[in-house]
Amino acid sequence: MPADVRWHFIGHLQSNKARALVVDVGAPLFMVESVDSLKLATTLDKACEAAGRADALRVMLQVNTSGEASKSGVAPDGDELVTLCRHVHGPACARLALAGLMTIGAPGAAGRACFDVLVACRARAAEALGVPGDALELSMGMSADYEAAIAHGSTNVRVGSSLFGARDYKK
Repeated sequence: MPADVRWHFIGHLQSNKARALVVDVGAPLFMVESVDSLKLATTLDKACEAAGRADALRVMLQVNTSGEASKSGVAPDGDELVTLCRHVHGPACARLALAGLMTIGAPGAAGRACFDVLVACRARAAEALGVPGDALELSMGMSADYEAAIAHGSTNVRVGSSLFGARDYKK
């Protein structure tokens, strides 16, 4: 791959794998799109220090907008989201840069309601941090619903199926 590729890590990341991702992989990691706990954020921050990273690692906080038990992320309501935003944005994670929020919404039409939830979460997070709403990116939408996600303000969409074809889960 060209040297200027900007790698994004998407998917659930266990805190015990964070160091390997940041230090051992060797690829220039641009963003982790699935930070869902204080522990993971702190571990990533320490891994960036261990790697001697000159630039801050951009992260997105994962919000479980659908409430599905099979999906990771903080709850969209309550204090957990704001607490995590403040932790990542503050001095405890000086080597991380809060890029925004991400979700993997429910499939089909129900997913569009998840987009509304993430937009509301961004407004709450921005207010809590004292930053403009558009300072926080939104990562939502996939090949089947990317147009609706963009209409809701998504700045990052995941279109792997459109590029590489549908996954074969039998393998």
